[in-house]
Amino acid sequence: MMVEKRNLFSDSLWVSAAVLEPPVLHDGKWEKGALIINHVDPVLDLFPELKQCFFVIERHGWYGPNEGTKADIKLVEDLSTWEASRRASPAAVLLDIGPADFVDHAAFRPLGRRAEYDVIQISCWSARKRIELFIDAAARLQHLKFVHLGHFENNGTVEEYAYMEQCLERAERIAKNISFPLRGITKNEDLPTETAKINEWINLSRIGVLTAMSEGINRFKMECLAADRPVLVANDVAVPTRKHIDRETGALFEPTADALAESIVSMLERRDELHPRRYVLANTGKTISLSKLKAALREICDWTNGWYHFDGIDWDGRNQSLLWGDHALRLLGDLVRDFRSRSAASA
Repeated sequence: MMVEKRNLFSDSLWVSAAVLEPPVLHDGKWEKGALIINHVDPVLDLFPELKQCFFVIERHGWYGPNEGTKADIKLVEDLSTWEASRRASPAAVLLDIGPADFVDHAAFRPLGRRAEYDVIQISCWSARKRIELFIDAAARLQHLKFVHLGHFENNGTVEEYAYMEQCLERAERIAKNISFPLRGITKNEDLPTETAKINEWINLSRIGVLTAMSEGINRFKMECLAADRPVLVANDVAVPTRKHIDRETGALFEPTADALAESIVSMLERRDELHPRRYVLANTGKTISLSKLKAALREICDWTNGWYHFDGIDWDGRNQSLLWGDHALRLLGDLVRDFRSRSAASA
């Protein structure tokens, strides 16, 4: 049965894990570390000993309620599901933050450079991102310059390549004012992922646009805001995707090409009235979110008479800070084996 579960997991790119703090031996007693995972219940069914050596933090990273019932701390991305998440795990500490709330505002920041583009969108090649809406709005604003950076959510499936080609053909036909600087890259490992490079691209544009249909808080949106670039977000998206968008940080638009084009013009006209980075520093971002997480860990340590040793934890919420799929499963298995070995050696 365990092999079947492992195979089931390894077929999915959605299993993710990151160790924030390893277990430590203190005064002859093993004190738990801190581990961020998604799919908490099935992962702990597969590796039950993880609960013995880690406080488990559920990274949901999507709209809808957190499913895990065995997490110690839940990052509740979708605040409309707060009560449902609490009912699912009444003993857990709930935090009103998601992974994108940990945006590193030291890495994503204004660089003081002259913008080369008016509008930027960074998104994977997926139909749920509605990139055609971005293209159709650009077609109505031929006097403006657009740029799109694309990657592959599932590392390049037939469907992803087909959607990419469809979008590129559409832009070539009706919106030649869009640049696709990564269009020749077909593997994720060849795409830029460094924060400095992504921050440079965001700084090359005046505003960001998010046309996604359904997802969580969205990292691109938060990286734009931290870099002091306001963002337009479709108004039919889930609650977490709209989070942090107000008159200081951007605006919502009806998901039509005409409405998006009008919103872009309006946003560019009042660009200097917006202060998205100021909002991030006051309300969200890495410093505030890590403080909330450390406070939750301190609270749990108080409950359990554990030794608090989490002041040094650091996490920026990016996908690159996590291990995925088979890599995540190997990490979790290694953690269990390592803890067994260290426990036996210290007995």
